[in-house]
Amino acid sequence: MSDEYQFSDSRALSEPFAQQLSQQPPDGALTWLTAILATQAPALRSPNAILLAYTGNPDAIAWIDANVGSPVAGQWGVAAALLGTPWPRILEWLRRGGPHRLMALDTLYAYRMPAANMSPLERIAAPVLSQAPPHAELEQAIGTCLAEAPTPRIQASVSAITSHAGDILRGGPRGVAVADLPRLYLDPEPFKDAPAILAQHETVVSSMRENLRNLLKEIV
Repeated sequence: MSDEYQFSDSRALSEPFAQQLSQQPPDGALTWLTAILATQAPALRSPNAILLAYTGNPDAIAWIDANVGSPVAGQWGVAAALLGTPWPRILEWLRRGGPHRLMALDTLYAYRMPAANMSPLERIAAPVLSQAPPHAELEQAIGTCLAEAPTPRIQASVSAITSHAGDILRGGPRGVAVADLPRLYLDPEPFKDAPAILAQHETVVSSMRENLRNLLKEIV
């Protein structure tokens, strides 16, 4: 693989990645993307990991498992949730510690009910935790993590998961099947609830841009 995209972030990769999704089967798009991620520095690879989800290829979970490392941005966990990583594997990550534990906590949090602070595609996909444990088992697992490594980040993650435990364990169908994630990335409009979510996002973004313009005027 050429180093052409060695320094590209997810925005710069979006167009060539979309071309791969439209022209290649899921395993081809995954091969293309992981070859690029392998050339990138950890600080760039970590946020770019979100694109792994939109290959729609469950084999990406194994790549995530083998390659997650510091710095562990939340995108690793979001990708794992979108790809449908089940509770037993998440529990294994929690027990392994290190980067895997941080990713596992982020994965659990990404399984909460769609919220305004998620990206539009995450809200539309609305992943649901499969093989979800009883509430008491979840509490015990994350409590053990906190007891073993009470770092500020783990404290914040455990608190957030505890607050959203009911949403995380809710069950039911997900918004978009894993196999359909490439289509969601290429054209989200046809999916259920997508027009309203995309319109709301655009309204928020437009408001933020207007506030920034006003702030810059005041500074000048």
